[in-house]
Amino acid sequence: MTHLFKRTGNFMALAALTVVVFSCSKDDKDTLEQDEQVSQTELKTILEIDDLSSVADQVVADLFNADNSGGTAKTSECYGAVYTDTGFSVTFNDCSVDNVDNVDGTLTVVYGQQSDSHAFSVIYDNLTVGTASIDGTRTFTLVGNQQESSVSFIITSDMTLTLGDGSEISEKGSKTFAFIFGETLGESKLTIDGEWMVKANGNTYSIDVSELLEAGFGCDYIGKGLMALNKNGLQVSVDFGDGTCNDVASIIYPDGTNEEVSLED
Repeated sequence: MTHLFKRTGNFMALAALTVVVFSCSKDDKDTLEQDEQVSQTELKTILEIDDLSSVADQVVADLFNADNSGGTAKTSECYGAVYTDTGFSVTFNDCSVDNVDNVDGTLTVVYGQQSDSHAFSVIYDNLTVGTASIDGTRTFTLVGNQQESSVSFIITSDMTLTLGDGSEISEKGSKTFAFIFGETLGESKLTIDGEWMVKANGNTYSIDVSELLEAGFGCDYIGKGLMALNKNGLQVSVDFGDGTCNDVASIIYPDGTNEEVSLED
């Protein structure tokens, strides 16, 4: 599955850099094509688009607070970054990043205005990650709340993935990812809220988080919350459970049919 909250350690590190990385795993099983059904694979597709972009996000995180300005360049073994007063651009040259090979192409980071210093946009220009390419824009906005011991990121996306077989997956909308600090690490959790739309394989999926999705710190999968999912007019609910740390979700159809699916790879 979708290890949507797999990189919990990275999340805390990237919070200081106003970048969040969430990753989802891919699944190669055949999808069901009937409009009256929502398959396990379709559910994973809806949640996986952050995976490929997160590879580039890791590099953005490393560079975001670097002490560079006015055209100063920072070069790694396989990518170079050029800074300006308004942001920086990164050019990859056949990189291997976070165990993903063939990262190639360009992305540009544009800082927010001075009054909005905790926001920036990432523009992807035919950025190749593995056998897929990314085009489009994502805007990240950091919202901290020390009194509530939480930090959250609003991520607004308008991006398209072109896969190795030529098919496309597009996403448009906003998600809010949050880390809630508990009294102990085991009591901490990650959450997701938002509304977004995914288009893939000729289908359109509209997603609205109706009850906040949650994953306990250290869990690989969402374990709690409800998501309203509309596939080409078919309205279903996805119930991620009662907070138990497992890989099971339930798809609930309008006639009351309840289908359990595994979110495991």
